Amino acid sequence: MRKYWIFTVKNNRIETVKKKGIEIYNQRMSDGFWGLGEGVSNRIYLERGDRVVFYLAGADGHKFLGTCILDSGYYKLSGEEKQRFWHGPFFQSDHGVRLKEVHIWESPKSIHPLIRKLKFIKKPRVWGTYLQGSIKRIVEDDYNTIVQPDELETQALKEILEQSRIEKPKLTEETPTIEVKRKARAAAFRKKIKEIYDYSCAVCGKRRFSRLSHPEVESSHIFPKEENGSDDLRNGTALCRLHHWAFDEGLFSIRDDYSIVVESRIKNDKNYREISRFENQKIALPKDEKYKPHPMFLAQHRRIHDLK
Repeated sequence: MRKYWIFTVKNNRIETVKKKGIEIYNQRMSDGFWGLGEGVSNRIYLERGDRVVFYLAGADGHKFLGTCILDSGYYKLSGEEKQRFWHGPFFQSDHGVRLKEVHIWESPKSIHPLIRKLKFIKKPRVWGTYLQGSIKRIVEDDYNTIVQPDELETQALKEILEQSRIEKPKLTEETPTIEVKRKARAAAFRKKIKEIYDYSCAVCGKRRFSRLSHPEVESSHIFPKEENGSDDLRNGTALCRLHHWAFDEGLFSIRDDYSIVVESRIKNDKNYREISRFENQKIALPKDEKYKPHPMFLAQHRRIHDLK
């Protein structure tokens, strides 16, 4: 039977050397391996297929970071694996579990709004005592409470996906009158656009992340939201911060064949080289091409900025 776990990471110190918990977490996610000492309780109950949610403890933590599925039970590393997974004193474990389908959340989730919802926390006033130790088994309901996105955002994404499958999209749409629904819809659009473009800029292809694994790439409406532009995914693209700014300001646009057209004023100005050098090149399309930019939205962007 599938089991559910919280794996905890925190700032650590070995003699005079310190390591932040988030750095340890990121390295383990990169390796696809989580080291566990032989003294860790519950380790023998870990099995392939179990679900894990990761928790960052300590003064700069108290938040959940992401999820994975276990790709093994608890086992002893081979000599070759030790060479691969040992990165100095903080990663020298002879035993552990392999990880697959690692999902690092774009926005870590604070535990504080969840404390009174989680069944394993019996006394909310001393909630920290229930997260002691490196691994903790939890029930499925608690796992779902932690990992499920906001209900309104889930519903908003469902509506956006349905809208994006209609053959002829609408240029504009009715904006929800309730602020919380508007925010949920905006958040769902932003996250899905970045996901379908694989967190890469459609113009320059750059795929960059912060130390906390937050992507640099941003979602952009083609026909702008200021004009009540649709949240249809075909009215969006993913752009790095520079190219997002340049696109919104009309320094470049996109033709119906997905090639880039650049404003004439900046073509020979070296200050705009990182924009103008992409003229006539084609943008990268989303991995699911049914969500590629629709000509109607592209034409409206070119019209607004007088680019042909």
